[in-house]
Amino acid sequence: MITLFGSPASVFVRKPRILLEEKKVKFIIDPINLYQYISDEFKRASPLNKIPAFQDGSFTLADSSAICAYIDRKYPIPKFYPDSPEEYGKVLWFEEYADTVLFQTIAPCYYQTVLVPLYHDREPDQSAIDHALNYKLPPVAGYLESQLINREFFVGEKFTIADVAVVSMFLNMYLSGFSLDPSFWPNLCRYLGHHFKRESFFSCRADVESELLMIGKIRYENKSDEQGKNL
Repeated sequence: MITLFGSPASVFVRKPRILLEEKKVKFIIDPINLYQYISDEFKRASPLNKIPAFQDGSFTLADSSAICAYIDRKYPIPKFYPDSPEEYGKVLWFEEYADTVLFQTIAPCYYQTVLVPLYHDREPDQSAIDHALNYKLPPVAGYLESQLINREFFVGEKFTIADVAVVSMFLNMYLSGFSLDPSFWPNLCRYLGHHFKRESFFSCRADVESELLMIGKIRYENKSDEQGKNL
């Protein structure tokens, strides 16, 4: 049995998870949470103590890109890495762009809105969110917008690792309450709206929504405590 180690709501755990879902490969998730829970199996699979990590029988691997490449080679239907050298190079480029530039650009939205109150017990830094949305996001979204003119996918005519990586990043941003303005980025908004509906993303949405519910409960309890102190 394949085991995918990492918090299910993580954008990087989501990448190999989507491939496994799309390929109909059976797997389980060991919900490693670096804030709360780490298993011995995870430590053996992840030398850098980062998520995701992966185990297939006695074989272990870490890093989302390496894991995805392994999954696609071992379970090649459907393929997420094209055979054409040009298209293969392009999907690697978009995957790397999503994992680095796009992630660093929009990470404050999810981190400040969800992870800060949930695991650091403090209020979000709104200035960090505003800086991400107003200064860091426009050029990045503009580049992705330019690559989607009259296109349903970033590379070729089918869903590839390029799309998995980009859509995975934006899903957390949208579910934490932030979305793109379609009047500025109509192609990117159309593209995301379409792929958010893929069956393979449904369970991923539920995991993020579960964290949001936890935050709502924490805030409700904190508010109730404050009201009780004021009585």
